[in-house]
Order: sequence, then structure tokens, then C-alpha cells
Amino acid sequence: MTSRNNVVAMTLQIVGGTLIAVYALRSLALIGEFGGGAAFDVFLQGIIFGMLLIGFGEVIKLMQGLFNQREPERPVEDVEKERRAVLRQAEEHTVPLETRKRIMDFYTKKNMIVDDIEPAPYEGYAIAHHDGQRDIVDVNNWEVEILTEGQLNRNPELKSLLE
Repeated sequence: MTSRNNVVAMTLQIVGGTLIAVYALRSLALIGEFGGGAAFDVFLQGIIFGMLLIGFGEVIKLMQGLFNQREPERPVEDVEKERRAVLRQAEEHTVPLETRKRIMDFYTKKNMIVDDIEPAPYEGYAIAHHDGQRDIVDVNNWEVEILTEGQLNRNPELKSLLE
């Protein structure tokens, strides 16, 4: 976002170039009247003033580039990224079959019957419904684990899912 376009800078550079050209033509016209020395002085004045204006124009362009670095980047729309996000959301609305089986086996070992398993909005967690209660189950590890009250207190986002 370092665009250096600036109207004032461009105008100064054009005036500087025009000034050099005008003084060069003026010096050619003065050669016949006043000689080569006077014509060279006029040509040198044109070069000096013209280069000063061109230099100021370039400084303004560089300053404009520095100023434009503060502009925030405009996000590029990525259709593929949006498509992946939609697919990810669709996958989050179901608990994978293997994870369901692991949770069911875990509760069966504890002699509990699971009524339903729903996905939690956080990756690696699921909500298990059993006997009129809801548990948040951590499926990130090798073994399924029901989050204790202490663990839920440390994670208020997860605790809010049970309320």
C-alpha cells in the first residue's frame, strides 16, 4: 500500500522539466545576441531551477509513499477459504462416528447409558447427555475424560455450555 501518486509532486516535476526545456531554447536564442558565455549562464540557470523542482517533486512522492505505509491492508477475498470454512462448520455439527463409539464405550464402562452426544463449539470437546444430565467430555487425549468442576471453573467458556 505504498502508492506514491501525488498531484503536487507530478506537477512540480512537469514544471521542472518544462523549465529546463524553455531555458535550453532561450539559451540557443541568446547565443547570437550575447555570445556563448551568456547563453551558457542562462542554460545553467534552467538546469539548476528545473532540477530543484524535479527533486522537490521526488521528495514529495517519497513522503507520500511513507505516509501510505500506515494504511491498513485491504483483505483479499478468497473464495476457497470461505468454502473451507463452510465445510468446517458443517463438520462441526456432527460428532465423528469413531469419537461417538469412544464416548459410548467410556460411559458403558461406568455403567451409564448415553442418550445423545452433541458436538461442542470448541474443538476436541463433546457434550454427552445421560440420565437427564449433561457432561462435557474431553476427547483430545487417548482416553475420554469427563471434565470435573475444577476444570470447568478454569474454562468459563466450556462451563457456559452446561448452563
